[in-house]
Amino acid sequence: MRRFSFAFAALLGASLTSLPALAQNPAAAEALFEQARAAMAAGNYDIACARLRDSDRLDPAVGTRFNLADCEERRGRIATAWSLFRGVLAELPAEDDRRPIAEQRARALEPRLSYLTIQRAADTPPGAQLRLDGVELGEGSLGVALPLDPGAHEVVLVAGGQEERRTVSLAEAQRTDFPLRFTPPPAEETTSAQDGSARRTAGYIVGSVGAAGALTGLIAGVVTLGKKSTANDHCDDARRVCDQTGHDANESGKTFGMVSGVGFGVAVIGLATGAYLLLTAPSGRAPVAVSSAKPGSVTVNPQLSWATGTGFLGLSGSF
Repeated sequence: MRRFSFAFAALLGASLTSLPALAQNPAAAEALFEQARAAMAAGNYDIACARLRDSDRLDPAVGTRFNLADCEERRGRIATAWSLFRGVLAELPAEDDRRPIAEQRARALEPRLSYLTIQRAADTPPGAQLRLDGVELGEGSLGVALPLDPGAHEVVLVAGGQEERRTVSLAEAQRTDFPLRFTPPPAEETTSAQDGSARRTAGYIVGSVGAAGALTGLIAGVVTLGKKSTANDHCDDARRVCDQTGHDANESGKTFGMVSGVGFGVAVIGLATGAYLLLTAPSGRAPVAVSSAKPGSVTVNPQLSWATGTGFLGLSGSF
């Protein structure tokens, strides 16, 4: 019979949670017990434990809970099995030959127990409500090492109309402290977004300066070429002599040539710096691979040289 039989090959277990009372049905309970033994023999521990729990609901028996404890241990629910063995030990009379077995099994499980201690912290919200695996815990549970089965456990904190769900994973024999507080917002991401915005703004400004320098250099270069043409028409290179028009064109050309060179220098530095700031600014999106050489790109290589025989400042470049 279920109440007095005990076989190591057919020992099964139960849950830590309270089981609601149902109308007793000993015949159905006996059938479920036998089916649980068969499932246990086949290694189907989840099915075996479920049938044992149902059997104990229909006809509570210490022998069923003894088997239930073994079943829970076999499927890795260490704390559940430990609690059930201790419960069985409390129910059995002193002369029962199952007492030393239950006591030995409970002691063997103690070093393998996992514990979660939920701690009240300085920033614990007032009036906070706590649920652990769907079960509401009171103030008295805080600061106590609670034995739990290995695996994932859900901790729910409710306070001030805010609810947060967090998962705590425990390994066998692990002890973990859990502060009762809401998770602070990710400050690093906020700072990163602000830094990215500032870098992009700086990149646009510096790039605009570079673009203005390029435009200035281009206009001054065109003027320089015009002055060079005028100087060639009014100067004799062989005698190194120029009339007044050629002299004025030569002097103006030097000035515009210098402006053109400075403009292109500012363009190269400004555009390169602006591009660097824009491409390295954190954006929160997937990084985009940027190639340093693309088909159809323009490469500007400003060069300054003196015109032969006139000391004229010229401009050359490759596009």
